[in-house]
Amino acid sequence: MDLDCLPPRQRDVIRSIVELTEENGYPPTLAELAKALGLRNRMTVHQHVAALKKKGYVHWEPGLNRSLRVVSQMTTQTGGRTTETTIEYEETYTEPAGIPLAGTIAAGRPIDAIESGEFLAMDGQYAGTDCFALKVKGDSMIEDGICDGDFVIIKPNPSPRNGEIVVALLDDGTATLKRIFKEKGGFRLQPANSQLAPIFIDARDGLSVQGVVVALFRKM
Repeated sequence: MDLDCLPPRQRDVIRSIVELTEENGYPPTLAELAKALGLRNRMTVHQHVAALKKKGYVHWEPGLNRSLRVVSQMTTQTGGRTTETTIEYEETYTEPAGIPLAGTIAAGRPIDAIESGEFLAMDGQYAGTDCFALKVKGDSMIEDGICDGDFVIIKPNPSPRNGEIVVALLDDGTATLKRIFKEKGGFRLQPANSQLAPIFIDARDGLSVQGVVVALFRKM
């Protein structure tokens, strides 16, 4: 595999996947990959892996832990020595029906988003796509009809339109569910609760958007 055509950071991602897989005997999660690369924001790794998947360098099933692997031969340089490494690590998975339940998202104060490894049983247009579900905690989006305990269906999209409801990952690693508005010098994360104030993010502080809300699911 010729890595010279890739941006430097994507080459680092490829090498880290190979090294972690060889070291542990199984592929890394995105969180483990981010830690190995010294990145605080897992969304940055998500974007690199998605790009590498599109280019055909890796196999990856979004929302499925340890599905990440390099799919063809790679040439690396170590101490002046050229090494050919082929990684085709496979595990047998039976994909559950539905979409991945990626954890809990704050509709209030930002909280850490935690992967659950579970699936939300659901038939229809979102099953079998890159979409994933998050369970809502809090009432900051209640005036948009999103209540505590609801499930929101998220479509990955790092470039939302103004006013869309998004999963925003802040620079400190916390995540929140808000409407996003681009403003001069940064962003406004607007709650749908008249009792709560918006969150203002300076462009220099960093803000990553994991995806936009495309549906709401409520268990009765």
